Amino acid sequence: MDIWTSLTGSLSQWEWIGILLARLAVGLLFAISGGGKLFVPARRQQMLETLREAGLPAPALSTLVVSSVEFVFGGLLVVGLATPLCCVMLGGVMLGAMATTILPGLKATSIIAWLGDFLYLPEVLYLVILLWLLFSGPGWLSLDHLIVPL
Repeated sequence: MDIWTSLTGSLSQWEWIGILLARLAVGLLFAISGGGKLFVPARRQQMLETLREAGLPAPALSTLVVSSVEFVFGGLLVVGLATPLCCVMLGGVMLGAMATTILPGLKATSIIAWLGDFLYLPEVLYLVILLWLLFSGPGWLSLDHLIVPL
């Protein structure tokens, strides 16, 4: 066994730390963002205006639903409960945001420039992390793991 194989093998036993940090960071981001839109009138109004400008039907209802999904499922993701469902719901919010408000605003002169601008978006990173968590699971330090040990 060479040193590289030994090193990568010993690092994989610590992958739970990366999973935990990703789950906490993304979960907290969504919980705080959704909570702000639910409980801070100025943030709720800003979201409402964004959805109106995007031309979504029933922007007041959409604001309430999207904010609630972010708050509830972000909080559940933090504690690692119903992780696959959280990833799907929050991923849906990210896809919706990207389709309605973010991607229409990307203006690039070439495919490479557009791809660079697209990959630079934080929403893309959140979506990638949510997909990783969906496929990797919540890690051992989660309520999901306590309920159904992996």
